[in-house]
Amino acid sequence: MKKTFLILVLIVVALFQSYAQEKKSKTSTGTNIALSSEKWVFQNGKVDFLNFRGRKAMKIAPAYGPVVIKDFIFKDGTIEYDVLPTKTEFACAIYFHRKNEKEQEIVYLRVPKMTDPFANEGIQYCPILDGVNMWDMYPQYQSSAAAKADEWNHIKLVISGMQMQVFVNNNLRLIVPKLEGREHTGSIAFDGDSYISNIEIKPNQMEGLPQIEGADLTRHETNYIRNWSITQPTALEEGREPTTFRDLPKDEAFTEKIATERYGLINLTRRFGSAEKRRIVWLKAVITTKEPTSVNLQLGFSDEIWLILNDQITYTDKNIFRQNMKKYPDGRISIQNGNIRLKLKKGENQLLVGVSNDFYGWGFMARLENMENITAIEPYQQKKYSIEHIDSYVGTYVAEIDPQFKLTFVQKDGMLIADVPNQENVALDYLGNNLFKMGLGIELQFTSDLQQVVRKENGFEMKFIKEK
Repeated sequence: MKKTFLILVLIVVALFQSYAQEKKSKTSTGTNIALSSEKWVFQNGKVDFLNFRGRKAMKIAPAYGPVVIKDFIFKDGTIEYDVLPTKTEFACAIYFHRKNEKEQEIVYLRVPKMTDPFANEGIQYCPILDGVNMWDMYPQYQSSAAAKADEWNHIKLVISGMQMQVFVNNNLRLIVPKLEGREHTGSIAFDGDSYISNIEIKPNQMEGLPQIEGADLTRHETNYIRNWSITQPTALEEGREPTTFRDLPKDEAFTEKIATERYGLINLTRRFGSAEKRRIVWLKAVITTKEPTSVNLQLGFSDEIWLILNDQITYTDKNIFRQNMKKYPDGRISIQNGNIRLKLKKGENQLLVGVSNDFYGWGFMARLENMENITAIEPYQQKKYSIEHIDSYVGTYVAEIDPQFKLTFVQKDGMLIADVPNQENVALDYLGNNLFKMGLGIELQFTSDLQQVVRKENGFEMKFIKEK
């Protein structure tokens, strides 16, 4: 009886092992992509299929563009291939989750840097959003490649849901905890002056890599300003600096909100897409303190920034790669791009930031070094006040110290308008209690009898008397 039982156990074990091996054999097989013209989408004369160094290979011409695998859609799994880059081009790349030229993801070797074991720019991953390569928005997704010159290099991408690992010559070089593209399925393509060989794709084989996104180690930090009110983009002509009150957005322009992505990034390209000409958007938040305090604000920006605290221009700077006005790290966005000491008053402090684009990605990040005395950080919310007895403000007011200097106020469509000599008319923002804001630190305080108004700017005051 015992002998029969033992035999049955051995048979079951043998069957289980046979099943496991058969299943493993079935799941381990991949698709070898033929290196012949009928399998690829390309222009005649730009791609050659040939024997090179004893193996079949595909040779891509310099500065050609993506060569796409025909009729093949990829989502998750493993992509492996061998590449031998030449030295005539800046980078050689693989695209995946490719919808079209504007929406795809890319991993590429920077050929001049790829052999240096200490060059962080040797290999990079980034999404392409609306046709913009976002290399300067995601510097955390680059590393040394330690690849070999004038030899075959084996590249392996393991893609699983939101995560990816990239191997070069069997060494793990990149860990991407969250893929940043907008497409999660699509075609595969290759690019760059190089020889490509031994392409094998294994759908749904993710080598145990989790599908949910990995940790964002900054997520627990309250220091980042993560929620803002935002305007729509507007044109900003080349060379113009938006530093006058007429350049500033009106309070009613902040009709939408935007929240940061991982690492505290406001990705403006993701929100507003690409543009051929210079544009600017404005972000606004309110920092509330229980007493006056000073705090260092760390800033990341691409490409230009103008920061205004409580109607005072406090900081302006540029991080422009192509004009050799690059901030550390080499023109990429980082919380180390700049910093400024903020002097916060007790109560609410309005932080207004203008960001303009110039080159590739467009974004912003802000982090307070410490949170002492800070009680709230919130997106700006316009406080609307109806102007009671608006006609009582209308009229001309004469400066007490100089009768030649006058302010005239008119009413139009429920707004009080300042008619300033030799300047464009300005619509005033009503703050309640007979107080109006004219812009960029200028306030107009009417007396309770509405017969006088005091113009306040940067600590200076000028009284005006209403004409009879």
